[in-house]
Amino acid sequence: MSIEKLKDEQISLAKRIQIKNKMSFDEVEFVVGVDQAFDDFKGKETRVISAAVLMSFPELHVVESKSVIEKVDFPYIPGFLMFREGKSAIRVLKEITVSERKAVVLVDGSGIAHPRRCGLASYIAIKTGLPTIGITKHRLVGNYEEPKKMGEAKPLFFEGEKVGYVLKPCKRCNPIFISPGSYITPELSLEIVKACMKGFKLPEPIRFADKLARERKKILRDLNG
Repeated sequence: MSIEKLKDEQISLAKRIQIKNKMSFDEVEFVVGVDQAFDDFKGKETRVISAAVLMSFPELHVVESKSVIEKVDFPYIPGFLMFREGKSAIRVLKEITVSERKAVVLVDGSGIAHPRRCGLASYIAIKTGLPTIGITKHRLVGNYEEPKKMGEAKPLFFEGEKVGYVLKPCKRCNPIFISPGSYITPELSLEIVKACMKGFKLPEPIRFADKLARERKKILRDLNG
């Protein structure tokens, strides 16, 4: 499939995004972190390890964690991660039956802070019906005023629209970029992410999912020598 057709698909998906809250802050009972790791085994096909960690909210106690491994048949192209990582991320979410819970999913990837307003977090939301929040370490699009103090957040604007927030998560950390995927507003996205911070750069659900994905990757490599 050509890049132009992929762009058209993202633009089409973006029309289905709803920037409104499916539930209030007080109604959220769980948060889920989703992250991925990649294993290119001795030049052969690349595999993606998708990890999901379900945590109670706001206590942030781990309730359940799952991981899945799949072959990757799409190259790494910035701005098109949904086609490389999306199916695997959705599969691992189904493994923890998160659709039956009042949960918000935190994704290591962009939401609407994306050139075509539809990043990985938005893709996951549209395909699952779950509210998602995209969180990245680097800006993909937009302009913002640099937050100076720990816990301070500044709006992120793209093409004249507020598409998220830029948060300084800890004293010596660079900012992180927060944008809604779908079924949630930028304001509630920020509120939930801030409630998931425990002194590290990334919110706890994503931090735990990242750790799980890396552990599974190590086991996979050890098994393959």
